[in-house]
Amino acid sequence: MMPQLLSAKLRFSSANCLTNLCKTLAISGLFLFLIFILFSTKSYYPASDFFFPLQHTFNPSQTTPPPHDNSPTNINHLVFGLVGSLKAWRHRKAYIESWWRPNVTRGYLYLDTSPTEEFLPWSAASPPFRVSDDISKIVQESGHVAPIMARMVHAILEVFREGDQGVRWYVMGDDDSIFFVDNWVDVLSKYDHNKYIYIGGHSEMLMSNVIFSFDQGFGGAGFALSYPLISVMVKDLEGCLKRYPHLISADLITQYCVDELGVSLSAEKGSLYYCTILKRIVVIEL
Repeated sequence: MMPQLLSAKLRFSSANCLTNLCKTLAISGLFLFLIFILFSTKSYYPASDFFFPLQHTFNPSQTTPPPHDNSPTNINHLVFGLVGSLKAWRHRKAYIESWWRPNVTRGYLYLDTSPTEEFLPWSAASPPFRVSDDISKIVQESGHVAPIMARMVHAILEVFREGDQGVRWYVMGDDDSIFFVDNWVDVLSKYDHNKYIYIGGHSEMLMSNVIFSFDQGFGGAGFALSYPLISVMVKDLEGCLKRYPHLISADLITQYCVDELGVSLSAEKGSLYYCTILKRIVVIEL
């Protein structure tokens, strides 16, 4: 009887010891993970807003160039990234030139190929053009089902790479998007450009939101990325393109890449009706 009782006590003690050891290791692992999140400066995936105040307290290194400028946002703080094709440009040139302000608005038009003689010399009334990067290697390695959509998303990296000074917001659109620039300035002024902000609008068609997402900004109507967000986003944008080769929408790919950073869409509501009657929406899409 005694040997059996002793054996049972030993088994109970061993099991209890093992349980305590597992709890200790779990707590220690969680503690080390939190320390890593708070003090890491090289991660492409910043913590969510839950850790945001702590990161600012313990980590003086920020993606936004110091010191923070809190003066009112104006048109000089915006850079537009427009993506189009040379074939369509002859038909869509008038759309862009209707709102583009030479020597005032800043930005670039990304074409799939170099302009032909028909468009040269390049019109001063149009945004300066760039030829999109060759991302065929990324498309082939990932087996991306929508190379054109991947090119449109890659333009985010390309416009940031231009290195314009004093930028607070990057506004991405298509070559047939008509922007009310002053409205963009008014809307973006409501947000803190020093934070990770992703601003866009839902589609005016319910089924488009259902099929794709209610959490994405529809690119034809334009979406905006704050400087701190895009500066972190571009560090692994090509990797993000490779991780989602099955997505057929540039806007949805962008949303996924932003989601990886723990940032949600800040939706600006509106429609064409509000644009023409109430002047509340930022852009319209043809």
